[in-house]
Amino acid sequence: MKGIAGFLVGTVVLALVGSAALAAARYERHMADAQQRAATGAYAEAADSLTEAEGYLQYAQWLPGIGDDAANEVRARKAALQYWQRDYETLVPAQPEPVAAVDEENVDLQLIVANAAFRLNPTRAKDRESLVQALDEAASGYLTVLKNNAWHDDAAYNYEYAIRLRDEVAKGRRSPPEPKEEDGDLGEAGSPSEATSSNGFKIYIPLQGEEKNPEGGEAGKSGAKDRKG
Repeated sequence: MKGIAGFLVGTVVLALVGSAALAAARYERHMADAQQRAATGAYAEAADSLTEAEGYLQYAQWLPGIGDDAANEVRARKAALQYWQRDYETLVPAQPEPVAAVDEENVDLQLIVANAAFRLNPTRAKDRESLVQALDEAASGYLTVLKNNAWHDDAAYNYEYAIRLRDEVAKGRRSPPEPKEEDGDLGEAGSPSEATSSNGFKIYIPLQGEEKNPEGGEAGKSGAKDRKG
């Protein structure tokens, strides 16, 4: 009886492990599909793939490498899809420090919320004073990201940019650029550079064989030089 019971227990354990491994494989497949669809701008399809991947986490979370980190990654990617579609209001909680409301273990999600706050809050400013305050709050959001154990280069760069922009606006030197309809998902649209004059530049065109001066010598060879003194 003990042998049969052990056999049954082993069978159940193997079945559970196999089911978890299958769920992990399907999770990885849906995550890859979401990345591919997001790269091509198919955001709705990418969101569906992330939802499918999230459904397999409850079965695959017992395997090494699958767990809270995977769940945080799904949440961050879903937020990124909203950000790329300029759905900033959904991402930014209605509170003084929206980034602080995000789980500190999910640094990527914190950064996305900070970026959304930087995009959203300055557009609500009605004067220079409120604009400076909005930029100061945006910089504070990036600082919250930097206070985590994991260093984030993008957060550091954006923090410095927000601080400099705030100071320049406060001194009346400039206003933040407003987003344009033709801007791409990852920034402002590019444009051709201004035409420059070609004056001062010389164009050299290689000579054909029949155009070369026969008295000029051959390539790599030169005539004898007269010695001085």
